[in-house]
Amino acid sequence: MIMCVFIVLGALGRPIHPGIIPWRELRRKKMAATTSSEGCELEGDKTDCGGGLAEGGLSPPDQVSPAEEDPPATTAPADFVSPFVSPVLANCNSTNYQCRTPYRKRKSESSLDLRSQLPCKKLFPEDSPSNNNCNGKKKQQEPPPNDKQKQQRIPSVSSSKDIPPPEMSEWLSQFQKWTNAERILAINRLVESCEPSQVRHMMQLIEPQFQRDFISLLPKELALLVLSFLEPKDLLRAAQTCRNWRFLAEDNLLWREKCRQAGITRESPSHGNRRIRHRSPSTPASPWKAAFMRQHRIEMNWRVKPIRPPKVLKGHDDHVITCLQFSGSRIVSGSDDNTLKVWSATTGKCLRTLVGHTGGVWSSQMSGSTIISGSTDRTLKVWNAETGQCIHTLYGHTSTVRCMHLHEKKVVSGSRDATLRVWDVDSGECLHVLVGHLAAVRCVQYNGKLVVSGAYDYMVKVWDPEREECLHTLQGHTNRVYSLQFDGIHVVSGSLDTSIRVWEVESGVCKHTLMGHQSLTSGMELDNNILVSGNADSTVKVWDIITGQCLQTLSGANKHQSAVTCLQFNNRFVITSSDDGTVKLWDVKTGEFIRNLVSLGSGGNGGVVWRIRANETKLVCAVGSRNGNEETKLLVLDFDVDSK
Repeated sequence: MIMCVFIVLGALGRPIHPGIIPWRELRRKKMAATTSSEGCELEGDKTDCGGGLAEGGLSPPDQVSPAEEDPPATTAPADFVSPFVSPVLANCNSTNYQCRTPYRKRKSESSLDLRSQLPCKKLFPEDSPSNNNCNGKKKQQEPPPNDKQKQQRIPSVSSSKDIPPPEMSEWLSQFQKWTNAERILAINRLVESCEPSQVRHMMQLIEPQFQRDFISLLPKELALLVLSFLEPKDLLRAAQTCRNWRFLAEDNLLWREKCRQAGITRESPSHGNRRIRHRSPSTPASPWKAAFMRQHRIEMNWRVKPIRPPKVLKGHDDHVITCLQFSGSRIVSGSDDNTLKVWSATTGKCLRTLVGHTGGVWSSQMSGSTIISGSTDRTLKVWNAETGQCIHTLYGHTSTVRCMHLHEKKVVSGSRDATLRVWDVDSGECLHVLVGHLAAVRCVQYNGKLVVSGAYDYMVKVWDPEREECLHTLQGHTNRVYSLQFDGIHVVSGSLDTSIRVWEVESGVCKHTLMGHQSLTSGMELDNNILVSGNADSTVKVWDIITGQCLQTLSGANKHQSAVTCLQFNNRFVITSSDDGTVKLWDVKTGEFIRNLVSLGSGGNGGVVWRIRANETKLVCAVGSRNGNEETKLLVLDFDVDSK
């Protein structure tokens, strides 16, 4: 049958002789009910089918009307062989041959049967009830095929013993000379010209070429390389194909790479070990896959799942929560009631209250079980979070300690006395004093080598604390500097002059001035080259500090209705709080609003979310009021997967 396909392909490149009636023409015609293909005789180019002789093989009752006739055609030469006629038919004795077995047409075959128009039943051996051959001699009985021959035999294919016509080589050569477009056109014409049984045969030849499981045939290394190009959701679908694919699709190194791309840095060994106990040894579990799936479920909890009722932590009465820290399962809140409180993020209970300051607490830092606080009483205190004991009281500043930054065992504090001090946390000793600002220091950053400070004197300074030397004074702002970010290479400063400036710390050069906000930039977060800024104009913007471009503005119909008070972000979300009493969740990549996480009943009427802190699974909000309409409290929202 493959040879037949190429024969027809070759025929598409040759014009059909005008004396041959097209098969499509015959298909449109109907034969008389008494007409039988077995009773037809061939006499030259005249056909006698019991209804008299007619030109072109049609009896008078079925002749085409003049309006339907094709243009006049010349008669085919006697020795012409149609490309659609087999060599066996061509060699038949057309003058003497007459089929002996009568054929009775079924009632269901109301349309023209092409087979009845052919003088030899040899073309359709599977339907022929007799063993007659084209020479009128009885065909010898063939022995039944063995199993191997049955497997090799393809249904609906004419006998392979038919000798291909001599023109086949010429047709194949012509097909090979054609361009790709011409070959596609020829194949299209071929399919249109084929009977359904022939098309089915083509499918039987073609489909197996696209059904090969190449993943299972490849070496494991190459198969994993191919699968590594799939998205995680497609990888999960592939794992459902078969056992072999599942084994490959759960490879731990493959999922480790997917976790790396998603920003997941920790595997889930305990979860993976739990799964291994319940799985077959042939399909090993992947701790990295478990970590990825857990992260995906957590993300869905943040995005779309119903928000669980938050834990409500009360303890500072009606005072304002001025600073908030959250690490692990421990929350630390500082207030202008002169105290700090340590809470359990898991149970919501107040573990202990840190008492000792004689003024309001306005700044704090936490690392492990060490808590450091700064107060209006001009001191810093170092606390043990486990016992609640005050380990050191650090004296030296002459005014309120307004800001601080802890790095390992050293903390740098900034005060309204316009100085910065570097302290040793373990000993409580003041190591260095940095003098140079002309007004209150409002913000500070420290990476262990350099100190960067912003002040109300409109300036940003870069210090070498070991030498107590100011390396650069970054001038450019025209109003107070309220916020800073420092990654060791770039300094980003936000000011009341509505601008954000990006500085190169090595040279002190201003690389970009980011314009777009309309008021005070109250808070910023920097991760790699992505900066997110919150402003008193109620908008949040996402910037690329390398190019200086604004990537997204988080606004629109769902934007905050008042000043943005605080923000947090990771590689998926931006979380923002506001004076309007709401906490909103945004998509960091698209800038689209996702949903409100918190919406106070007193929002817009004095209720305020002052501070927020978040980790992978929890969000802590410090809530209060400007006019007493909302009590002071902490809200803890949990987005972790359900523990089972």
